[in-house]
Amino acid sequence: MPAIDLARLRKQANRLADFFFLPDEFMKHLREMLDFYVNYTLRTVENVAPGSNLKTYRTPPAVLTQIENELRTTAEANPDFALELADILWDEGALETRLLAAFLLGRIPPQEERLLPRLTAWTQQIRDSDVRSALLSTSLTRMRKETPAQFLVLVREYLHPARMRTWSNGIQALLPMIAEASNNNLPTIFDMIEPIIEEAPSTLQNDLTDLIVALYRASANETTFLLKHILSNAQNPMTVVTMRRIAPDFPPPLQKELRELLRSPSLAEIRRVEEEPADFVVDEVPTKKRRKKMDNSKIIYLHGLESSSQSGKARQFAEKFPGMVTPDFTGSFEERMKQLKPILGRRKNWTIIGSSFGGLMGTVFTCEHPTQVRKLILLAPALLRDHFAAYLDLEPVSVPTVLIHGAADDVVPPEPVREIAEKLFTNLQIITVDDGHRLQKAFGELEWEEILT
Repeated sequence: MPAIDLARLRKQANRLADFFFLPDEFMKHLREMLDFYVNYTLRTVENVAPGSNLKTYRTPPAVLTQIENELRTTAEANPDFALELADILWDEGALETRLLAAFLLGRIPPQEERLLPRLTAWTQQIRDSDVRSALLSTSLTRMRKETPAQFLVLVREYLHPARMRTWSNGIQALLPMIAEASNNNLPTIFDMIEPIIEEAPSTLQNDLTDLIVALYRASANETTFLLKHILSNAQNPMTVVTMRRIAPDFPPPLQKELRELLRSPSLAEIRRVEEEPADFVVDEVPTKKRRKKMDNSKIIYLHGLESSSQSGKARQFAEKFPGMVTPDFTGSFEERMKQLKPILGRRKNWTIIGSSFGGLMGTVFTCEHPTQVRKLILLAPALLRDHFAAYLDLEPVSVPTVLIHGAADDVVPPEPVREIAEKLFTNLQIITVDDGHRLQKAFGELEWEEILT
């Protein structure tokens, strides 16, 4: 790696920024620039970042910082181009390019409807801790500062009691806000994180440590009071055990305040707590073989034309399958399909649940990308040739598909839909229920675990 000459680096980054509106040229010059600063003393044969599955150029952080500085103003002034470039950088798949993609998301106005779907999809795809941290901090910079109420709604979704899989995301997203929080935001933050600390899953020990230390720095008295209250009233024995394990990393004054409440339990208590099986790992099926749970992060719900991720079905699905993807879609069919593309990316084994207009979206995506879909569930799908013939000229596929339709549906007639579905899907199961278009009654009666598996 050549020594970093700041004047030359600025010139290179400035020239790179000139290609902001030409993504192909931008990527060409970016690769050349990153390769120019490769640290060959650190580069391995596999060229993969430690603890990650991403390829890396081993580029010094100063290089990325200079590129970000050059892109900042242009990206904020041109959010549509910034979003397009972020998609390309993310698809490139290198550690450095994904960090730049996360940076560009942070320059997008929080009102941009395409921001959160990308953030949701990317945080579920990534395993690298540096990229994940950037997505949950840098990518949320403008939302956190300009629309804190919207940001806190997002964090509440991450910290939903039924979505333990996303709790770590919620904690990591909160850390920058806590560090810069005003006294007005802290009470809300304390309310949100109290049940998370009470549950204290051992898998979140590192996140909980970061959270508590950050809160103590922001407000020592309130944090001490909260932890004393939780420990004094803990119903879950794991709360005290987890807190005891992470307490050595607390500031010394806080350790002193909590010492009596964290006194050592009996050996029997420790064994009982540590040997209890986690109720979210394996389903217990008496007298039958245990059934491994699905990867809920690869289940996606596509809502209807005038619906959203906050609809009744979306919320019920999210409660039944914590961690599943429930994005919002707006605009025309073409616009919604463009919004869907970055969420699904190139990942395989998706289970797609499409309701009404979302069923049309799911059908088109599945027929065009059958190798990415494990199973398709259609809920009263809008497969109507009179309205959407242009989208239904598709080749049949063998993806396992379940069509669920209400016999009394007066919005999407069942029979024409059945005819189209039978032509498009060679592995089709049809379930007819005594219900209307919205399937409100049937939802609670159907065995969704069996349907999805």
